[in-house]
Amino acid sequence: MSSSVEMEMKLVIARKDLNKFFAQTLIKNSIIAGSEKKLAIENYYYDTSDYKISNAGMSYRIRRTDKKLEATVKTQGEAGGGFSAREEYTVPLKKNEPILTGFANNFDNKLQTLLADEDLQVMFKIIVDREVSLLQITPDTVIEMAVDEGEILVAQRMEKIHEVELEIKSGTKADLFVFVAKLAEKLPIFIEPKSKFQRGLELLAGKKEKNKILDNKLDIDPAGNAETEFKKLIVHSISNILEKQNILRSKDNLIDVDKLLLADIKRLRALIDFIEPLLEKKDYENYKAIITEFNEPLQKLYVIKRFIKQWKSIYKNVGTMLRTNVLLERLNERREEITKNIFKQVNSGFYTAGLFKIIAQLEVTTWQGANFLQMDQFALHRLKNWHERLLGIEINNEKLQEDTAREMRKIIEVMVMVRSSTKIGRLDKETYGYLKLLYRNLKVLNFDIYGHKDILAFLQGTNSRVLYRDAGLLLGYRLSEMPKVWRKVQKSWNVLLTALKKKK
Repeated sequence: MSSSVEMEMKLVIARKDLNKFFAQTLIKNSIIAGSEKKLAIENYYYDTSDYKISNAGMSYRIRRTDKKLEATVKTQGEAGGGFSAREEYTVPLKKNEPILTGFANNFDNKLQTLLADEDLQVMFKIIVDREVSLLQITPDTVIEMAVDEGEILVAQRMEKIHEVELEIKSGTKADLFVFVAKLAEKLPIFIEPKSKFQRGLELLAGKKEKNKILDNKLDIDPAGNAETEFKKLIVHSISNILEKQNILRSKDNLIDVDKLLLADIKRLRALIDFIEPLLEKKDYENYKAIITEFNEPLQKLYVIKRFIKQWKSIYKNVGTMLRTNVLLERLNERREEITKNIFKQVNSGFYTAGLFKIIAQLEVTTWQGANFLQMDQFALHRLKNWHERLLGIEINNEKLQEDTAREMRKIIEVMVMVRSSTKIGRLDKETYGYLKLLYRNLKVLNFDIYGHKDILAFLQGTNSRVLYRDAGLLLGYRLSEMPKVWRKVQKSWNVLLTALKKKK
């Protein structure tokens, strides 16, 4: 019997990029001489008729490699960002039949109690041709790189497998994350969030959902260590972005790329802003710089789409007078240009490289004063500070200045996004509702009313009177909407202000 914690990452690299992948200096210079080998692997996954093992978050596998047979039970563990860490128990077999003893004394008892004498039967089979190499990626870390080509077989259904596994044999997760980030700077790399076992279960159930995002439940302990628990939140947010970018590899899915990614990127940014006092200044600035690079093109796309929506509403009312619709053509051209740039970012590995840089840095940095600080203690103190910042904002009854509105939105965005990530602190449901309402109204004010320079930018380099006319109409419309939007902001602000003063 052997037991260990399997720590691995699954990557997807397009077949056309595989030769480039193997040609990378990072790969070639890291391969340990004599470690390369090829394996033909057959995996048989077992469970009871009512899926007791799967429902317990485990898997039971019998593997045949050449003449070697072994049974492995894997337990549920840490997962995120394509990385997983799970305990596994392995015993050698003399014949291709499942056994329930020999794994580990305590574990054997748990397994037998779970199954209650029910028979195990084959659920599905996975056949893989594997090319394996050991890589010394740092003086302290050795990983096993396995390139798998094969298929999952369930009755008459079949699904192809094409993935690269990087398993830590010795060393640290941080070294692996840095290694993947460096690779992603050289060629497009994407994560495979699902294990072969998960994909087999989907095929068994006949529920193959190509663009489904995994619901990785997050177990947050408010009384736990602040550094540990906030790192969980950040990695979870990064995992969501990494999974969603897989969907964007097809141009057909780019129409609503801002809707798909922007909320998760803002949530990641809000978490980093929230924990700023715990971070070294240079780390905080590095994280912010990476996230800003992600956010800016998505935010530009969001704003352009808001312009298009507003202009379509105007043109619907006065279009017969205007005849030509020059501004809409220019706005659509700009939207297409931004979308193409985002598509290039996604398919160049830009997101993967940046996000793994953040994960790697989180692994190696020590947070300031977080050793003996509970998550909820820090959250209460931090939220109190943000409350005081809000209470310190002064606005008059006629106009909210653009820079003040932007600062207010930033503060509330952090509070709303952090609160939506986990119910930490004592921000009650009612006050949270007031925050969300004010946040929505401020978004309208910031993007639908302010930001006139974004419209004026369309006039640069053109002498078109028609374009000037259309831009003037759009600006006039936005200015005419300002009093109504401002009243909504003021009303929701007063309600929130009253609630916050009660809690001060």
